[in-house]
Amino acid sequence: MTSELMADWQSRTIDGIRTRRAVETDWPALRDRYARAFGGVKTHDVRAWRRQFRLEDIAVVEDVTVPGTPRLVGTAAVLRTSVTVPGGAQLEVAACAQGMVATTHQKRGIYAKVQAELMTIALETGADVLAAMPGPGGSYAYVGVTTHTRHLRIDRARAKLRTAQWDSASVREANVAESVGELRAVYARWQRATPGALDRAESWWPSALDPHAFVILHPDGYVVYQLLADTVLVKDFCAVSVAAHRDLLRCLLGQGEYAEIRMDTAVDDPTPLLLEDSRAVAVTGVDEGMWTWILNLPKAIACREFRADFHGVIEVADPWGLSTGTYLLDTVDGSWTAAPDAPPDLRIGPLELTTAYFGAHTLGELERAGRVDELSPGAVTALDSALAVARKPFNTTPF
Repeated sequence: MTSELMADWQSRTIDGIRTRRAVETDWPALRDRYARAFGGVKTHDVRAWRRQFRLEDIAVVEDVTVPGTPRLVGTAAVLRTSVTVPGGAQLEVAACAQGMVATTHQKRGIYAKVQAELMTIALETGADVLAAMPGPGGSYAYVGVTTHTRHLRIDRARAKLRTAQWDSASVREANVAESVGELRAVYARWQRATPGALDRAESWWPSALDPHAFVILHPDGYVVYQLLADTVLVKDFCAVSVAAHRDLLRCLLGQGEYAEIRMDTAVDDPTPLLLEDSRAVAVTGVDEGMWTWILNLPKAIACREFRADFHGVIEVADPWGLSTGTYLLDTVDGSWTAAPDAPPDLRIGPLELTTAYFGAHTLGELERAGRVDELSPGAVTALDSALAVARKPFNTTPF
């Protein structure tokens, strides 16, 4: 499977630059290169960080202008994981991780070649979904918004829970080292119930969690947090029941010497509704979190939950030539079959289809933005009903 986008990137020639896959002896140079980007790689266990990747999934860009002394000036890697889709099924993901180009070599088209190599790697892995988390300095034109992250600031002194009923025996304080097994078990339950959430490999935990962070555990949830200046900074919050959410929040509000709590949530997270006065919570921002491109639409359609019947023809207008075509979608039997001669009921791009599939935006929103064309009356409304989600997609695992 190829695309016009990949062909364009791969055909570009940059003097003095060579692209290849990583080998074992590249690890020190990769570690040094990552330390110069993103404010430094924030890993707490280098060996665990390395175990998250396969060398054949890492693209390396070298400056070879000086014979015999190549310099690593760019890199990116595919992280193999899975994502929950509406209804709880899992799709295999190739996540584009830690892509960067040295400041001395930017604006030369190097990263386009890196992205082409990552797409090749993603297709080699047989991934169903390509995922990315574009930084503030740029974006990937070929992926669609999949999750949103809402940033909350809670005025700890004003915030009071709506109910005073609780069971103190259900929560306890712990440290990271003694609780990581319980954290993993709770997260696995939460991830499978949350569309857009990525799975976390065993090596993720020692790499990503600060061993000095504080932990509060509940049988159905946990919170990992730090205390900085006058702020309780929540690093990871998972609750698979209302009782767990309420009791964990109660414990955070018990930090009496701190002025505020900062935490990231899904846009439909109930935290403000658990308080007597929801105005004690301020939304300081909403960001796009993970962006994806569905590579295997037949599988994605077959495993997704649909909340209404839809039987119609969809034209996918892919400007990069990877998924262009006309398809018959039947949500009753979960089929997505080619129908090249059938008149389409609506026209949509792959980015918009991905976004609507996960539920980050509705088809109605996309149509009002001019990003979906309705060709048969009622088609957008009917498909919108089928694609409705019980929960908004959310991902708490950076890559």
